[in-house]
Amino acid sequence: MKKKSVNFKVVFLMIMLLVSLCGCGKDEENLDGAVNGVDSSNDKKTEVSFAGHYEGSASTYHGMLSLVTELNAEGEIVNIEVGEHQDTEGVGTLAIAKVVDRIVENQSLDVDSISGATISSDAVMNAVANSLELANLDPREYGYTEKMREEDYPLPIIDKEKMPKVVEKTHSITVTDVKGRKVTIDLPISSYAISTMDVIEYIIPLKGEEAFEMLVGSGQDGGHGLNKYAELYTPVVGNYMEHVGQISDHNAPFDLEMILSMNPDVLIVNSAMAAHKYAMQVEDQLAQAGIKIVLIDVPGKELEHAAQDTVTLLGQIFEVEERAAEVTSFLDNQYGLIASKNLMNRTDKPTVYYEKSGYSEVYGSTSTSKRGWGTVINLAGGENIADRLLLETAAANGSSSQLDPEYVLETDPDFIMLSDINDGWLDITKEPKMPVFDILNRVGWKDLKAVENKDVYEFAHSTSRQIYAFYPTLKMAKLMYPQEFAEVDPEIVLDEFFNRFMILDTDISTWFVQIN
Repeated sequence: MKKKSVNFKVVFLMIMLLVSLCGCGKDEENLDGAVNGVDSSNDKKTEVSFAGHYEGSASTYHGMLSLVTELNAEGEIVNIEVGEHQDTEGVGTLAIAKVVDRIVENQSLDVDSISGATISSDAVMNAVANSLELANLDPREYGYTEKMREEDYPLPIIDKEKMPKVVEKTHSITVTDVKGRKVTIDLPISSYAISTMDVIEYIIPLKGEEAFEMLVGSGQDGGHGLNKYAELYTPVVGNYMEHVGQISDHNAPFDLEMILSMNPDVLIVNSAMAAHKYAMQVEDQLAQAGIKIVLIDVPGKELEHAAQDTVTLLGQIFEVEERAAEVTSFLDNQYGLIASKNLMNRTDKPTVYYEKSGYSEVYGSTSTSKRGWGTVINLAGGENIADRLLLETAAANGSSSQLDPEYVLETDPDFIMLSDINDGWLDITKEPKMPVFDILNRVGWKDLKAVENKDVYEFAHSTSRQIYAFYPTLKMAKLMYPQEFAEVDPEIVLDEFFNRFMILDTDISTWFVQIN
């Protein structure tokens, strides 16, 4: 039998492997000890403990809010002690207490804000997050997400020393608002708040720069109007935003806490973005604080009267009735001119399709003659194709209805009126961009009469509910009835209004553009 030779190299490698495996057991034991908090050199336990009290702070529109978060050894939130702060007594302090309880109970920062006091609610969550960071803990592990509003459009901190001077009340007036509510207001008023910044366009003609000096609160809109107006008007009237609080987010309930903190004499609320409904939700609390709510509705169901009615009402509140009469007289002349042509009773009306915020692949919303831009088209003498399908339905008063693309093609409208597609209202505050014409490339659109005849137009969206609504109405009427309005130049009329009643010039916006 042949003797097998020994491979010493293989034997050596096997021996080294066995030695290595024996050593690993000891290393793993040391590693486990390190992970479990055991020091192998002296076998003493050195567990990490988060127990302690950690200070945190966050900013609010009222200043700073400070607190102390107490943690146990495992990092659980045992208690939150809130220190001194300037948030509104009652509403703000109650919200703070409720949010603190929710955080401790749920061991989470992912809790709901308190309705009507979002500023204080968010400040508590931000301050607790700050305290956790100081404890070398990640707030995201506690469900934290950034709560501060309008990160891309920051607003200044309120300086209470810059608030309008309070004037002694000497008399009162009872006015009737658009909902028929009798509202008694002590005069003269020292300050006011508005549902969105575009409402100030009705007050500037009456009070000029003082409209900004008296303003203490406004809601935000989808186009970040608070910021746009500040950029546009601050160089002219000064930094009025130092005494203006944001009293609501876009299309959202009012922040009761902020309104009470700013304490306006009156809150003027337009119907847009469900603001009437949200105002009524806080009416009782505001009434207890002596803050009156006045409801307006522009453009309203009767566009030819809504702006004048609003100006007359505001003239009473601001005690400038003679000036209000001048403004309403100008507006009456423009709407009177349109009415004199008897457009609404014509039997040869051109058909019109209106659309908001659409683009090539997606059709935007439309409006009937009962709402928004539909009222402008109706007054200008157009036959709104949306009326045929929606006028007698529940959707007639809404602003989010869409028409079937096939219906638009079958109807083949004479005119297409658009809004909110390209830049428009206050676009002077943004970098200019080329208009987006892709909407004309929709399937079948190149054969529409409006496209072939180059009768596709866009208007600055917000103007339908502003004091300037006379301009798009005149402009549409002239486009559809050029002979009847041959003597009218809507641009000259708009310039005259700005020269007589406004602070800035008409170059603040792209009011109108022919798309094709």
